[in-house]
Amino acid sequence: MPANLPPQYFEAEEEFQKARTPQEKIAAIRKMLAVMPKHKGTEKLHAYLRRRLAQLSREARKKPKVARSSPIDRIKREGAGQATLAGPPNTGKSSLLAALTRARPQVAPYPFSTFLPTPGMMPYEDVQVQLVDLPPLHPDVTEPWVYHLIRTSELVLVVVSLSDDDPEDQVLEALGLLEEARVRLTGEGAKPGILVANMWDAVGAPEKAEALEDALGDDLPLVCVSAETGYGLEELKREIFERLGVVRVYTKEPGHKPDMEKPYVLPKGSTILDLAAAIHKDLARNFRYARIWRKDQYNGLRAPRDLEVEDGDILEVHGG
Repeated sequence: MPANLPPQYFEAEEEFQKARTPQEKIAAIRKMLAVMPKHKGTEKLHAYLRRRLAQLSREARKKPKVARSSPIDRIKREGAGQATLAGPPNTGKSSLLAALTRARPQVAPYPFSTFLPTPGMMPYEDVQVQLVDLPPLHPDVTEPWVYHLIRTSELVLVVVSLSDDDPEDQVLEALGLLEEARVRLTGEGAKPGILVANMWDAVGAPEKAEALEDALGDDLPLVCVSAETGYGLEELKREIFERLGVVRVYTKEPGHKPDMEKPYVLPKGSTILDLAAAIHKDLARNFRYARIWRKDQYNGLRAPRDLEVEDGDILEVHGG
C-alpha cells in the first residue's frame, strides 16, 4: 500500500536533513509523525521514525552542559522584571507570548518547535515586563541552560493546557522537573510562580480548571487564559505584576507636576533613600528630606528617609 505522504511531511523531512543538533532533529521527526497519515502503508516508516526519535533522545541526554559563556545562558533583564514561561510540550507557551507581547515566536501545532529563548516585552499600565519563552520541559531533551534561565528569572509561569486529558499530570511533571533542577515553586522559601492554564476555549476546560484548583490548593495562584481568544489575559498581566514583588514610585520637582509616565520600579520594601539612590547616587549621599504624596495618607508632608515606599507613591526628594 502506498504511503501517500502529504507535502508537509516532505517539508519536515527537509528540515531534518538540514538539522544540526539532536533537538532540531527531534522537532523535525515529531513534525513528520504529526502530519503522517496512519494506515498500513506507513506502519514501517512510523516504526522507523519512532526508533530514530528514541535514539536522538538518548543522544540529547548525553549532551554536555552549555558553557557559562554561551549567549543563551543569560537573557539581559529589561523592564520592571523578568518572567520565564515554562511547561510541557504543546501547551501554547509561544502563542501566549505572542498574545501578551509584540514578539513573534514560531508557533506550530507540533511539540518542540521552540529551540532558543524568545524574549518579549509585555505592557502593563505604565511599565513593561519582560517575558521569556523557553523550550518545553521534558525529562529527555531539556538542556541545562533552560533551567538556568528559569532559576535566574524573578518569576516563573508554569503553562499547562486545558485541552489535555489530564492537565494535573502536566503540572505535577513540570513541578517535578523544576524541583530536580533546584527550582522550587511551592512551600516555604519558594520562588514566585503562577500556574497558567491555557486553552480555556477547549471542551471541558472549566471542569478541568476546577479540578486543578482543588488539587493545588493555595500552593500556586491559578489563572485561566486563552491565547487564542484573549480570555483572562488582563487578569494574568495583573497577577504577573503583583507576583514580581515590585512597586512603582513617581517623582516630581518642586513647583512642578509629577512625572506620571516614567515611574521608578523598586523592590517591595524599598525606602525613600533607596529611591534617592536610584535617581542618582549623589542625591542619596546628600539627602536632606523628601515630601510624599500617598493616596488617603500623605499630601506633601515631610517623610523620613527610612519610610518604605508603596506602589503609586509620589516623591519630591531634596538633596544638599
